[in-house]
Amino acid sequence: MLRSFLLLTLVSLFSGSLRAIVVGSGDGSSAVVSLNEIVDGVNLNGVVELESSGGIGCSGSLLSDGYSILTAGHCITSSYGSSVPSYVDVYFPGLSSPNTVTTYYVDPLWTGAYGQGNDLAILRLNQAAPSSAAGYSLYTGIYNGSPILLAGYGQTGNGTTGINGGFGTLRQGQNRYDTTGSDPRLEWSANMLVGDFDNGTDTNNALGSTDSDIPDEVDLGLGDSGGPSFYDGEIIGVHDLGACFSATESGPCTVPPSLSTGDNSYFGQLFADTGVAADASWIESEETPEPASSSLVVLGLAAAGFFGSRGSRRPS
Repeated sequence: MLRSFLLLTLVSLFSGSLRAIVVGSGDGSSAVVSLNEIVDGVNLNGVVELESSGGIGCSGSLLSDGYSILTAGHCITSSYGSSVPSYVDVYFPGLSSPNTVTTYYVDPLWTGAYGQGNDLAILRLNQAAPSSAAGYSLYTGIYNGSPILLAGYGQTGNGTTGINGGFGTLRQGQNRYDTTGSDPRLEWSANMLVGDFDNGTDTNNALGSTDSDIPDEVDLGLGDSGGPSFYDGEIIGVHDLGACFSATESGPCTVPPSLSTGDNSYFGQLFADTGVAADASWIESEETPEPASSSLVVLGLAAAGFFGSRGSRRPS
């Protein structure tokens, strides 16, 4: 049986042209988010760009308390208790001056293992978010298979060429979750929410549910890690990783369904979010001014040991 094999973490360095989110065709310009744009009922002014002292670029989203940024744990540290950046600059849409973060709360269950389902962190802004920014709540209900809205600042490209752009422009688009990490083809945590990039065709359908009702399906790109997926107007998942199916643990992507043997957000490949429902209590406890003592608090530690193996693609 084919097993999912993670090939490349979705992390972006700050270089190249400014692009984000991989689209089905074209150059991704149709997915660019305008200032104050509301998409599927969601004001995207609370989706933020993160730039750390270690030169790592990620995405994140403002929570409803106006001070907390939800992102992926691997954007901050290789695992709970490991070194973190001395600061992270947070850029809100339409504002050139960043808000700064020096305090981080990392999910105590985050071990750095891909697909484990606890790849989460919360950044505490040193001052309140700008009044123009939207704050989001968490979706903890039942997902019924309807389209989700993905947003992030990562690299762009399209399903035929793969990722070919840089980091720094907010983009959005639709896809859907087709399965969870408990799928025997994946062998991840059940808290992982997984979809594919099939472009509405059976040829590139990796997970058995063709999304023919989504005309312009998108995938995650390098630099989207930590960004949100919205469902029913709330955050349902945090962008975590990308993957493809391989016949062996170290082999190339399988063709078909993947359009290419390289793992680079091509048609037929997978994306996965960490679902927020299982960790909602921890997330909400860290939104308060006085954080719960059970989480890791790290203040201005030196950046070191970021990220482990390059053996997976992460949408940071």
